[in-house]
Amino acid sequence: MTFPLSGLLRVRGVQERAAAESLSHARAEAVAAETAVEHAVSSLSDIATEIDDPATLLAMAAARSSGQAALADLRALAELRQDAAEAASAAHVEARCELKGLERLESAHRASELAEEQRAEQSALDEIAVVRAARDAGSAA
Repeated sequence: MTFPLSGLLRVRGVQERAAAESLSHARAEAVAAETAVEHAVSSLSDIATEIDDPATLLAMAAARSSGQAALADLRALAELRQDAAEAASAAHVEARCELKGLERLESAHRASELAEEQRAEQSALDEIAVVRAARDAGSAA
């Protein structure tokens, strides 16, 4: 007899693999966002500090201002992507737990089937032994 929940087990396996893929994708996006933040910080620190005239001062102020705004946006994006990675991790853990629960049920089902088959085999062997013993006892008399 097959495991009655084998279809559900396959579905849970597919769901777990999909959750793992989503987790991997979310983690990659989070790492990319963090890298972008680090690159932006590095770029902002590379802005020249030597001021020769008022136009340079205005240009530097504008560059720093826009850079700070872009950095704030990148930090917000990195935080959102980190939150998404954490949510994907939680979803993967949940899918994994559901899969493991069904796998334990399947294992218990297989063990129960095996025990039943062994009991039936032992019963048949006992029956054969009883019949032979009765035949041998009858021919000896």
